[in-house]
Amino acid sequence: MNDPEPVMHERPWAPIERALLLTGVAGVGKSTVAAAAGGVLAAAGHVTAVVDTDMLAQFGPAPAAHGRSGQFYDELKCANLAAVWANFSAAGARFIVVAAVIESVALREWYAESLAGCDVRLVRLTADDETVRSRLRRRDTGPKLDRHLGALDQYDRAPAAPPVEDFAIVNDRSAVDVAKDVLVRAGWMTS
Repeated sequence: MNDPEPVMHERPWAPIERALLLTGVAGVGKSTVAAAAGGVLAAAGHVTAVVDTDMLAQFGPAPAAHGRSGQFYDELKCANLAAVWANFSAAGARFIVVAAVIESVALREWYAESLAGCDVRLVRLTADDETVRSRLRRRDTGPKLDRHLGALDQYDRAPAAPPVEDFAIVNDRSAVDVAKDVLVRAGWMTS
């Protein structure tokens, strides 16, 4: 089976496999843009996997012996992503698009380690506050909505942390248009 043609000009030292991590606050559109990017790549003939890491940690409650449940779930997502990526790669995937919340250099490194053999790009999706709140209100209800809105308020007040992303893109158009912009900026396709 022949590998598909590369999306961009290959560098002889570049890994064959590529991973695109989409991060941002809840409601910014990570999952939607990830699915759109996967669709764009697949339509171009590239064997592509798409993973929403929220689905990799549907488990609970966190074991009491573990301490911080947030760290437990991050570790669980990365371990499961490594297993899923190994299976997708063995099946022929050369591209993977992952929706995840990654807010630290350490967590970025965990995700990169989970995507063995991949050239990794991390992209932050942003949107104005009212757009994100509107999306959350359409999508979530009850305690989950309260938790996400509260986290958004905390995020807005938090001091600026050093950026972990390679670049940021505003999610203010159709998911396919944003996905294409992300793929061009990542160097995975030409405009």
